[in-house]
Amino acid sequence: MPRSKSYNTYSNLQRPEFRKRVDELLLKFERDFYERSAGADGMLDKEKFDLELYKRHNVETMIRIGLKRAVDPLIANYWATRDPQLCKEWGLYGAEEGRHDRMFAGDLHKVGMTDEEIYAIRPTFATELLNGYFYYTMATEGPLAAMISGFYLEYIAGKTQPDWLDIMEQHVGAANTKGARAHLALDDDDDHVDMVWNLIMRVIDDEADEERFVGHLIKINSLFVSYFVEVYAATVLGAGADPSLLTQAAPAAAVQTNLQTRATASV
Repeated sequence: MPRSKSYNTYSNLQRPEFRKRVDELLLKFERDFYERSAGADGMLDKEKFDLELYKRHNVETMIRIGLKRAVDPLIANYWATRDPQLCKEWGLYGAEEGRHDRMFAGDLHKVGMTDEEIYAIRPTFATELLNGYFYYTMATEGPLAAMISGFYLEYIAGKTQPDWLDIMEQHVGAANTKGARAHLALDDDDDHVDMVWNLIMRVIDDEADEERFVGHLIKINSLFVSYFVEVYAATVLGAGADPSLLTQAAPAAAVQTNLQTRATASV
């Protein structure tokens, strides 16, 4: 039974053959992340848990939700005269997701962070680059990339976060990750992965559109990998005191991931 006003109302998965191709690509993203990104395998190793990385990851999750809260109304507005039903459904989705930052705030409070400390932290350069990509593509071609980011996050979070939380809870306690768990449960109960997919498929009409989708997906994945590289460098590797190192880390990781994916993936 749906838990919010934003849930999957479609009886069938749209463009299922294309979805199979995208699923394979997303699984490759996940494999490559754990194999190639320094520190990524530590997210699955209880002996390598780092509290500062845990805090910074949750803070950045809140920051990204807040920034996307400003983007989603622009997506809905774009479709207002082009596809009113899509406008309505994306508006409900954005309104629901945009409130979820406080779930993570609750978890951070339990490990000693105040709202003042949380909101004093600036976004990573990787997050700034990601949001720049949203606004650039909206200005030049429309909101497809920003919509695809929603699907990417729903899918990847569902694949990775349960395992990460299993490790984190061994250190901070299950009572202190209730916000993150609640976020996953709501997304699962309301079938957000397939819901967002189906919303996007309303505007995917042909093979050229599918190729645009894949191109955006590869770039978005590259930017999310660069976020982990930057946060890991700032916390575990102790590079946070040198801003010049961090501003190099994010774009370098994004470009490298993008090139590697395009070189090795059959997309």
